[in-house]
Order: sequence, then structure tokens, then C-alpha cells
Amino acid sequence: MEAVSNDARAAGGTLRETAPRKAPPGFAAVNFFLADVAGGLGPFLPTWFAEALHWSPEGIGLLMTLGGVFGLAFNTPGGALVDRLGRPKLMVMAGSALILLGVATMVIGHALPFVVAGEIIQAVGAAVVGPAMAAATLGYVGRQHFPSQQGRNAAWSNAGNVSAALLVFLGAKRFGANMPLLVLAGMATLTLVALMLLRPPSGAIARMGLAAGSKPMGWRDFVRQRPIFIFALTLMFFHLGNAAMLPLLGLRLAHFGGQGAAGNATRWMSICVIVSQIAMIAVALVVGRLAERYGRIPLLIGACAILPVRAGIAAFGIAPVWLFPIEILDAMGAGTLGVITPPLAADLSWGSGRTQTVLGFVMTVQGIGASLSNALGGTLIGLIGWKLAFLGLGIPPLIALGLAFTLRRITLTVSPRSGPTSPVPDARR
Repeated sequence: MEAVSNDARAAGGTLRETAPRKAPPGFAAVNFFLADVAGGLGPFLPTWFAEALHWSPEGIGLLMTLGGVFGLAFNTPGGALVDRLGRPKLMVMAGSALILLGVATMVIGHALPFVVAGEIIQAVGAAVVGPAMAAATLGYVGRQHFPSQQGRNAAWSNAGNVSAALLVFLGAKRFGANMPLLVLAGMATLTLVALMLLRPPSGAIARMGLAAGSKPMGWRDFVRQRPIFIFALTLMFFHLGNAAMLPLLGLRLAHFGGQGAAGNATRWMSICVIVSQIAMIAVALVVGRLAERYGRIPLLIGACAILPVRAGIAAFGIAPVWLFPIEILDAMGAGTLGVITPPLAADLSWGSGRTQTVLGFVMTVQGIGASLSNALGGTLIGLIGWKLAFLGLGIPPLIALGLAFTLRRITLTVSPRSGPTSPVPDARR
């Protein structure tokens, strides 16, 4: 029972300090190069569709929603596979290769069947990359120092995104909307090289956190874990408002231009990504330390409170220069969640033998919000215009904020196989 109580304190309070463990230097290189690969074309995808294929905002939004739906189908099984096999390095390599194959299929084919097939292949790859990287991190540093190492992972990942965006910016004038494809291919190659040179984690990775001789938590017990579901719903509503915001800003630039943006949407988007990722480097390092010292849930509350402010600025800040404060707020909100989500998922599921399955599950529910976000944004644009559409995207994060406060009041106090949960005072910190 004491171990489980400590899990609760890790989520909402603190744990006793021990000497920190760190991942090998090569793990930083993997995070650096993998960043551009794991996201596929990321925010450049809608711009590529608009400039290279001349698709409408509604069509692009629906296609991105379809890609999100494919991701939903594979996230939880992907996490379960990582829990079962315990081969995170190999699974990151396989997932990265699939993501690259999916992008190549989509871009080379151009036609709708190839685009859909590419989205499916990417979804399969991405479903294992996230849980596998989390499992590798836990294998290197242990659960207590997971948040600070996750912060370092995120910082290197953001640095990789900055470098990729800089390359896109420098090459966009010559190669246009195809430049992100060239950068992705280069980053994918370097990711595989870094993985081959990386020393794998030592010790048992499969069923991490499960006591010797115990059986993994069954699905009947899983559905009774109220904190896990509240956490997942919090992420869902956050990303329902957040996921579409940057792509819609890119579409607004591509279709309407702006002061100095006409014909340069890809270059402006690369600048936007650069600003966001530089800010996220600092956010990741700070948040990792804060999460380890003060708990994850207070940071979750702060991240949810930031997004409505970002939506308001996006609605009224039409000139391209407003992209800078918008993306700094993105770093503070989404960047914080990127650091604390894997550690908090581990806290809420430790001892169940399904830590990565739970991470895959919360990513699935989070993905519901992200996939619906693009359709929601495109629909709002068609119904009420660009300005009110951005304001509308600020409403779901308010629901997420209420759920985050609810999660603050409750946490796991009994073994995942023992039944329902009850409040713990430490979770209120």
C-alpha cells in the first residue's frame, strides 16, 4: 500500500529524493532526430495540401481527421505491444520506418487512395513510437526521475524540430512546399543510424512496474480506474481546441496571405514552428524539474488555463507577426503536457503491468480530441468565419480545466487490482 501511496504523491505531490539516473548521450541524439520523423509532416501537411494539391480547407480538415481516427485504432494496442514485448529500441526503429513509408506513399501517390493508405501506415508507426520511447526512458532512469528525463527528452526533441524548421525555412524559396519532405527523409535516416548505435536499456522492460509473480491488471479492473479516465478526458478536451489552431493559422496564411505573407505561407509556418520549438526547449527543461519536485497535476491545470488565451489572440491577431506570441503560448501549454503526460500516466498505472497500455489509452482519447479538432475548426470556419472559429476553439480547453481540477482532488490510493479509488490529501497540492 505504501508504494501505491507514493504513486499518488508523485502525481499530486512529491517523492523522497534519491541520486538521479540519466540516459546515455546517444539517447539525446535519438530524441533530436526522431522529433521530425514522429510527427510526419506535422503543421506543414495542410500547407502542402493547400499549395501543392490545391485542396480546400474543409477537405484538408476532414482528411486530417481521418488520419487521427486511424491513430485512435492503433494507440492502445501499440502501448500494449510495448508492455508485452519490452523491446523499445527495436520498436522505435520499426515505428520510424513505418512513418517514413507512410509519408512517401502519401506524397508520391497524390491521389486520395494513396493519401489514405499513407495515413494508415503512419498511424501504425506512431502508435508504437511514443510508448516505446517512454518505456526506454523508464528503463534508463527509473520512475522517480522519469519527469526530469522526460523534460530533457522533450528539450532535445524540440531542438530537433527547430533545426528541421530552419532547414525548411532556408530551402522553401527553392523547393517550396516540398522542402519539408526532403528534411523528413534526412532526419529519418539519421534517426535509424542513432538507434543502431544506441545502447538499449538494461533490466526488465516488459510489464514494467509489475511485482514479481503478479498478473497484469485485467480490463474489468481497468475500467474502474477513475483518475485514468479523468486524465484522458482532460487531454481530449485540451487537444480538441489545440490541435487545429496552428494548421488553421497556416491555412489562413495560405489562402488570404497577410502583411508580407502572400505567397510565403510555407516560410511563415517554418518561422512559426521555430519560435514555438525554441520556447518549448526552455519550457521542457523547467517543467521536467517542476514536475519532479511539485507534482504533475498542478502543471496540468496551468497548461489548460493557457489555451483559451491563445485562442483569443489567434482570433484577433491576423497579421503574421501575431504568430510569435501565439506559438510561445503553445509552448507553455502543449509543451507542458508533452512533458508530464507519460510520467502522469505511469503514476496512475504503476504496479498494474500496463504502464504503456495506459499511456496508449490516454493517447487514444487525446487523439479523439485532436482528430475532431481539425473537423471542428474547418466546420466553424464555414459556419461563422475565421475569427469566431478561433474563439470557438477556446471553449473545449475550459472544460479540460474543470476536469484537471477534478483530477487534483482524486488519485489512486489502492492497488489497481483492488477496486475503486478514493481521494488522497497529497493529490490536492
